[in-house]
Amino acid sequence: MSNTTTSKVLGTAFNVIVGRDKKRHAHGDPTREVFETVVFVVVLVLMLKLFVAEAFVIPTGSMANTLWGDQVKVECPECGESFPVSAAVRSGRRTVPGRTSCQNCGNSFSPANATDWSSGDRVLVGKYEYHVRGPQRFDIPVFRFPEYPYSETELSAMNYIKRLVGLPGETIAIYKGDLYRTKELTYSDRKPVDRPEDLWRLRWPGPLSPTDNDPGIRQLGDPNMFYIPSRDYTYTNAPEAVDLFQKGGFEPIRKNPAEILAMRRLVFDLEKLPSSLKGALRTRWYPAPDAGAGWEDAERGFKHSGEATGWLRYQHLEPGWDTARNPPKQPAEITDHLAYNSPQGGSYWVPDLIVECKAEFGSTTDRLTLELTKAGDRFQAVFDAGVCRLYLANEHELDKPKLLAEQPTKITTGRFDLRFANVDSRLTVWVDGKPLQFGTASDYPSPDRENFDKKPGDTNEPARIGAVGSITISKLSLWRDLYYTPGELQTGNLETHYVQPGHYFCLGDNSASSADGRSWGLVPDRLMLGRAVVVYWPLSRVRVIK
Repeated sequence: MSNTTTSKVLGTAFNVIVGRDKKRHAHGDPTREVFETVVFVVVLVLMLKLFVAEAFVIPTGSMANTLWGDQVKVECPECGESFPVSAAVRSGRRTVPGRTSCQNCGNSFSPANATDWSSGDRVLVGKYEYHVRGPQRFDIPVFRFPEYPYSETELSAMNYIKRLVGLPGETIAIYKGDLYRTKELTYSDRKPVDRPEDLWRLRWPGPLSPTDNDPGIRQLGDPNMFYIPSRDYTYTNAPEAVDLFQKGGFEPIRKNPAEILAMRRLVFDLEKLPSSLKGALRTRWYPAPDAGAGWEDAERGFKHSGEATGWLRYQHLEPGWDTARNPPKQPAEITDHLAYNSPQGGSYWVPDLIVECKAEFGSTTDRLTLELTKAGDRFQAVFDAGVCRLYLANEHELDKPKLLAEQPTKITTGRFDLRFANVDSRLTVWVDGKPLQFGTASDYPSPDRENFDKKPGDTNEPARIGAVGSITISKLSLWRDLYYTPGELQTGNLETHYVQPGHYFCLGDNSASSADGRSWGLVPDRLMLGRAVVVYWPLSRVRVIK
């Protein structure tokens, strides 16, 4: 809504409310006064709904855990972690979770309150924002579903909510869970489009016509939908896009510090230990057998002493264990497990990790190293003498780390909240909640396509903490980045889509359970309704949406 329109609405409201006395003396009819007030309120509400803001309910879990759909909130009997499990309606029936695996410790259990479901988040959508500026990357917009903008069964608009990842004119690549982009490809030699309103389409509704003789036709998961390459206006896996990606012509889409925190997922919190397990299986963090000098257990953490460098290492447990039927086995790779979806663990290895802790330094000569492993390479944030230095050690030369960047910090002696992220081919460090400013020096080249795969180190010690001197570690937790799973048309580890001008490419944060742009295509600008701004209900989850 423009400023002029807003001023007129407010001016009208002022005249109606403040000028009541004048009207009463003018016509002396209380009934008419009440009627005029009611009409004004109704008109004002309708205008606000049309131009400013509107409320929506999230029915499904495609954006979990950023936004919850219908769900049952359960509590793990082992570690006490509280988390939501989907209770969406599928094929006309309410899903009742029989078993689930804890988001934190991975314990498999049957929720005692499986039928005690609650409806999804209520969100307020700001419609005014997209009248002022266009949609931005990583916005969470609400839009009309382009395939069926109106539901004939529910007699209402078919609205979707996803996260916007691709902008007009870009080709987006999804490769091993991460997003990449380029604007070098224009596809200008492609066949002209007969109907511009179909530019969003990736798939087409059946039945097929005699002219649909494209050799690449295939039926999709929905029996009424077909993939017809000549009518795919996102140019899925176009040869020129695949070739450019293999040559390194795409750049990673890198999240800023706030976006990293908004989209991360819990792996393990040392504050919440499973009660039935013991030793390293219980803590997951423990002194490395061959390099753990100086470390000992402390209250909900660890303490290091001495001048020898000592290392703590993390080893993961595969979700789905229970002491009676399926004892835990260590170690296991970190996957895209999301407890919201189902009892089983995740299907894909996730290399992008975030470690955070509270560190207490006893003297100014103490040194602390936070380390994360990715495809065998080791990335380090070293805190030493008031400086944070970032290093990369190639898997073939682990004893020769390369200095990437450094920044001064306020760390001397005392307690500090530290966080280190290796996400989207970028290293990010926070000290007491504030990110250090390394600029582009903390970015590193995207992984080698030929050799980017899980190595032994990614399972044996995906995260480590090294110390020299007197350092105490507490409030230790490990997180992972959001992982984009393969779509229906993905071949191998790569999938590419072109974003037509005037359109956007949107994906769900709960990638493993989301009908999104990977399966049906793009969102035309004309169908964008606005950006989800706040969750206003339930009260326990009232917050600004990020």
